Amino acid sequence: MDQIKTGKFLKELRKEKGITQQELADKLGVSGRSVSRWETGTNMPDIALLVDIADFYEVDVRELIEGEKNASYTSGDSESVDGTENADMMNEELREVAEKMADYADTEKSKLLRTVRLIGIIGSFLLTISIVLQGVAYNPSFMSFGGIVLSFGALLALVIVTLYVNGILQKMVKKSGFSLAVKVCLIALVVIAVRFLLAIIVTIAIFSMEITGMKRDNIKGLENYNKQEILKEYRSDLNSPLMTFPDDVSKVKEGDYHAKLKYGLLDTDGYLILEATYEHEDYLAEVDRLSNIECTIEFDPYNGQRGDPATVTNHIKYDETMYKYPAYIASDGFDEVYEYALIDEDNDRIIYVILSYPESLNLSKYKDYIKPNTKDYSYSGDIWDTSSVMDRFTIYYGKFDGIDGMIGYTDPE
Repeated sequence: MDQIKTGKFLKELRKEKGITQQELADKLGVSGRSVSRWETGTNMPDIALLVDIADFYEVDVRELIEGEKNASYTSGDSESVDGTENADMMNEELREVAEKMADYADTEKSKLLRTVRLIGIIGSFLLTISIVLQGVAYNPSFMSFGGIVLSFGALLALVIVTLYVNGILQKMVKKSGFSLAVKVCLIALVVIAVRFLLAIIVTIAIFSMEITGMKRDNIKGLENYNKQEILKEYRSDLNSPLMTFPDDVSKVKEGDYHAKLKYGLLDTDGYLILEATYEHEDYLAEVDRLSNIECTIEFDPYNGQRGDPATVTNHIKYDETMYKYPAYIASDGFDEVYEYALIDEDNDRIIYVILSYPESLNLSKYKDYIKPNTKDYSYSGDIWDTSSVMDRFTIYYGKFDGIDGMIGYTDPE
């Protein structure tokens, strides 16, 4: 069957009748758009309509299918009435066959639509739950916002398909206020989409600047360790005064130092690792210093006008299970920073470590100095996760009564 040929034939028949597409559509009970699609060959009439169209144009159904007139289908014996009777009989038989085929197709279509309806309803329900759960556990970030926007877009598309399949959308379109509501919704969606795209562009631009334009120190050698320079450059971003790290390495017998930090627009990531072997007496003195580290945070909103400031004193944590070596821990994940000193008692050695955003770093060469399971660094941000008392621990921030959030340690002037 040549749809284009049939379409042209239908158009010729309509013009011979001298009627418009809409007039034909009204007679057949379809839309003018459907008639237009038939005549362009984009679509074909339903089986049940073929006989009605053939009767209206006074042609044989087979002529419609073939896209041209064929005298043999309608003449029979041109001199006798039998020819006309045979043609009428043939059309009646074709009508009956067409109606049965249409009923069968409708039955199969109905079964398929029931499945599609069920899938659409279930999918809409599950996507709604997903959006609600994302909203409840929302952690302000570009990725979280993007996930919610995309989920909402998928829900909207699925709802539209479900309404269309159930025939509800067609009824809604006929209502006068529906087109205005659709326009308003489309404008709102376009605004959201534009805002989202701009956010993507800005993020890509910042990321590019972080990669290409920001400084990344890669310093090696014990002679290059300078705590004061490190604090001057990275103190605020690391949220640490590096209390576990020694002020200098004058008492270190032998060791190594490696600093690899990237100072970016949004954060600093990287690591400092200082390996230091001491004389035995100096080693014991350094372990004693580490064990007595404490950090006192002051909070004085009244600038001394109402007595002494409120204080919170945090003590360094000692742990023998988290790392390969026993560790004195100053920070364990607060703002994605991990600071600790590992104690190698057999060799009078101490390894000082600070990591910033370690999940993004390649630390395979330092596997003895980090957590055995690197997935422990991928903190989810779930405020209900209390599985370990060390989660997001830091000695450099304190919680005060009546104050939302944490107050950080301020270096003495």
